Amino acid sequence: MRSVWGVFVLLALIGGGLGVPPPVRAHEAVSVEEEFVKGVFSPAFTPPAAGSYELPAVKRVPGVILKDLTGRSASTRRVTAGKVAVVSFIYTACPERLGCPLASRALQDLQAKLKEEGLERNTMLLSISFDPERDTPAQLAKYARIYGADPKLWRFMTAPSERALDHALEGYGQDRAPVYDERGRFTGRYRHVLKVFLLDPAGYIRNVYSAGFLVPDLVLNDIKTVLGEGAPREVVKR
Repeated sequence: MRSVWGVFVLLALIGGGLGVPPPVRAHEAVSVEEEFVKGVFSPAFTPPAAGSYELPAVKRVPGVILKDLTGRSASTRRVTAGKVAVVSFIYTACPERLGCPLASRALQDLQAKLKEEGLERNTMLLSISFDPERDTPAQLAKYARIYGADPKLWRFMTAPSERALDHALEGYGQDRAPVYDERGRFTGRYRHVLKVFLLDPAGYIRNVYSAGFLVPDLVLNDIKTVLGEGAPREVVKR
């Protein structure tokens, strides 16, 4: 029973529909009541206590060279090394209310909880854009300010090329497909399933959150669970 919760959450991945065409600028942050379906931040269930369950390791993700907000190249593995990391894939023009805005709003709330718990030195939040053409370091910096990201705790990165981005997407198992109109023109939108990844200090995926399970209190307890157990003890074949 100790591992049932972790496996259940790993299997609970859901898709998202397409919304309206994307705005030219990054979204403005909105209230929890406006942004999320009822129950996301106040679940009907009580998340299990940290350390009362196991989160088996799934696979180790590769290190990918991306650009940070200063335009400098950095390895994702170096950014997250030695810390429990929560990694999201986003694009700043995403119009899907239960897509990228949900992930960023949840990480904003999680950032506050990590500081309240004094865990900021042991954790890292990382948002990676899968729209490298439009999400320049300057655009991501604007987006980070909208969500109040602390650069010491919450990092944003973009890919220097489609090849580097594809390497990251494949390594994590994150889907992304451009959406075209009836004339074959790119609409500026991407079809994708919301996934947020929990990594242990060795770079192994320990959980994957879909929209229905991206609850900051649950993620916080998962972080505490991984921090309390050290290196991964089991790798689940997928």
